[in-house]
Amino acid sequence: MKVTVLLKNDHDGLKALFDKFNRPGGARNQNFKKDVFDEIRKEILVHFQMEQEIFYPALGATSSTQATEMIAKVEQQHQSIEKVLEELNGMNGSEKTFESKMATLKDTVVRHIQMEEEEIFDEARKSLPEYRLEELGLEMEERRKILVTLAA
Repeated sequence: MKVTVLLKNDHDGLKALFDKFNRPGGARNQNFKKDVFDEIRKEILVHFQMEQEIFYPALGATSSTQATEMIAKVEQQHQSIEKVLEELNGMNGSEKTFESKMATLKDTVVRHIQMEEEEIFDEARKSLPEYRLEELGLEMEERRKILVTLAA
C-alpha cells in the first residue's frame, strides 16, 4: 500500500474517533470521553512517530525545496498538537475545559490533515517514484505494528 494511502486511512480513522467523541449520549458516561481521548492520543502519537521516522525524512531527502518547507511547517503543527495532547492528558473527561480543548485539538488536527492530503501528498507523488511510495507504505505498516504494541 502506498504511503499516501496508508496515511489517508490513518486520517480517516482519526476523524472517526473525533466523531465518536462528539456522538450524543457519550457525555453521560464521564469515562467515555476520556477513553475516546486516550484512543485519539494513541493514534496521533503513533501516526506522528511514523511520519517523523519514515515519511518526512524520505520526502526531505528529495531535491524538492518545497518539500523541506512543508515538512518544517507540519512539524510545527505536530508540536502544537502534542502540546494540546499533554494538556488534555492531565485532565479528566468531566472537567468543563476538557470539551473546549478537545474542540481545539480536533480543529488543529483537521487543518494538519488537510495540509498533508492537499499539499504534502501531492509533493510526495511528484518527488518520489511510485515504487518508493509503495516501499514507504510497507515500512510504515511494519513500524505501526511495533508502535501499537509498545503503546498498548
